[in-house]
Amino acid sequence: MNDSLAGGQPAIWHWIGAASSAVSALACLIVAAAAVSFLRHRADLGPVARRLGFLLVAFLVVVALTHLTQAFAPWPLAGRGEAAATLVRAVTAVVSLGAVLLVWPQLPRLLDLPSPRDLARSNAALAQANVSLETTIAWRTHELRQANERFETALSRAHISVFTQDRALRFTWIHNPRPGLTFEGPGTAPPPSEAAAGMARAVIETGEAASGPISVMAPGADVRYYDLLVTPTRDPAGRIDGVLCTALDVTERRLFDVRLAAMAGQVAGAYHRFELALENSQISVFEQGRDLRYSFVHNPPPGTVAADFLDRTDAEVFAAAELRRLGPAKQRVLDMNVREALELELTLAGDVRFFDTRLEPKVDSDGQVTGVISTLVDLTERQRNAKQMRLVMRELTHRSKNLLAVVQAMARKTASLAPDVDTFVRDFSSRLRAIAASHDLLVAESWSGAAIRDLLVATLSQTVDPAGPGLRIEGPPLTLSPDAAQTLGLAFHELAINAVRHGALSSTTGTVSVRWVRADGMVRLEWREADGPAVAVPVRSGFGRLLLERLVGASLGGEVSLEFRPEGLLCILTFPEGRLVETDAALGVSTAAK
Repeated sequence: MNDSLAGGQPAIWHWIGAASSAVSALACLIVAAAAVSFLRHRADLGPVARRLGFLLVAFLVVVALTHLTQAFAPWPLAGRGEAAATLVRAVTAVVSLGAVLLVWPQLPRLLDLPSPRDLARSNAALAQANVSLETTIAWRTHELRQANERFETALSRAHISVFTQDRALRFTWIHNPRPGLTFEGPGTAPPPSEAAAGMARAVIETGEAASGPISVMAPGADVRYYDLLVTPTRDPAGRIDGVLCTALDVTERRLFDVRLAAMAGQVAGAYHRFELALENSQISVFEQGRDLRYSFVHNPPPGTVAADFLDRTDAEVFAAAELRRLGPAKQRVLDMNVREALELELTLAGDVRFFDTRLEPKVDSDGQVTGVISTLVDLTERQRNAKQMRLVMRELTHRSKNLLAVVQAMARKTASLAPDVDTFVRDFSSRLRAIAASHDLLVAESWSGAAIRDLLVATLSQTVDPAGPGLRIEGPPLTLSPDAAQTLGLAFHELAINAVRHGALSSTTGTVSVRWVRADGMVRLEWREADGPAVAVPVRSGFGRLLLERLVGASLGGEVSLEFRPEGLLCILTFPEGRLVETDAALGVSTAAK
């Protein structure tokens, strides 16, 4: 072999070139191997990066093959050796061109990849964000711990228990257990309450919250009452895995409600009795605010209703003259917090009424005066009764004087005609009894008058039996005035005494018929005796005849006629209807007295 190669170059240079090609080939293969190892361990790379990486590996392998052909062919090749080397270089050129064509479009994306400096900055920012995140998480954890502590503190001082149960209704957690809601650990049975179990099962089946009252047995055989709220709990997949229960202990409130209901019943009963008492009394109760506008009225005075006062002031209800005493008194109650008492004469519904009035301040819980409470006791009937009593007393005094004058005249006349003291006592006593009988009848009728028939029966009963067979009474029901009743009472007594001593009733066969009629504005009363001893005209006039002829007719404003017929006495009394008192009794004819 020659010392020089083709081209006249020394052999040493060819060996140096071959060694360089071998080293380059080895370097390319090592870099390719490193790239393959990197791609295998970086599975998180994107598809584009992985394709570029494998293209780079192929390029390096081809370049390494090209250098190897140059390293092991230091001499010029001929024939197939040279063709192989040419083929290898051609393949290298094609691969290099393909790598360029593939890499060039991806160049913008490659340029977008962060540089090591950018990665360093990003790592620093990420580290700072991580520190900030850890700080935030620490604060949030602290706040969550504080909120949980406050929640536990609040529940520990409240009558609320919170617990969870699984789908089998076994306890999994409980906080602030109350009597009857015990917790012995996860998996323990729930408290014995069918209502709570039923609500929990319904919530698990439907997924909708439910609430309602329950009762459980607490230690010591006490029953505790709770308001229970049941909501579903879910696992990460959204499936219902149990329930969350919130139980509010309402035992004390329930007992308070029971006591309150009992007290309300007692108050309602007392108020009902108060209403009944006021309805049957003459007491009215009013309530007014500080503006003295009526806000409450109970049992308003006669002739008025509550609507006449409600939402109105005193100036809209009473006359100005009546407000001169009432207004200042109520203002003193408001300003000075004192009670006032006064008697008022008020005009209500066109009627003047008298009231004993009590004014009291209405005070709130702070002791501030918020209005006036008025209590009015109606004294109108009492005042009218007192007035009537005064009139009655004056009338009684007048009548007593008249009666005493009559009694005095009757005593003098009886004494002048009596032959002895015994006769005087007998006659005077009987006449006093007749007067007393008339008075008793008038008093029984409140001195309003006396019916003629009742007056006859009361007067005749002093001498004869009004129901005896010899006496007949008939006539329409007429009522005499008090004065007329007293006068006719004396007349009936004298006629009865005369009939018993000298007339028809002195024998067993005699009869007396008393009949009266009303016609033409006059009343005609007949006293007719028959079937008795023969009657003769008396020689002298006795007390009875003088009374009938001189006193009775004049007092009644009428006339008295006495006829002494042989068959019996006939006395006719006529007087005007003005001596009667009209009543609601139906007119009719009395039957004969039995």
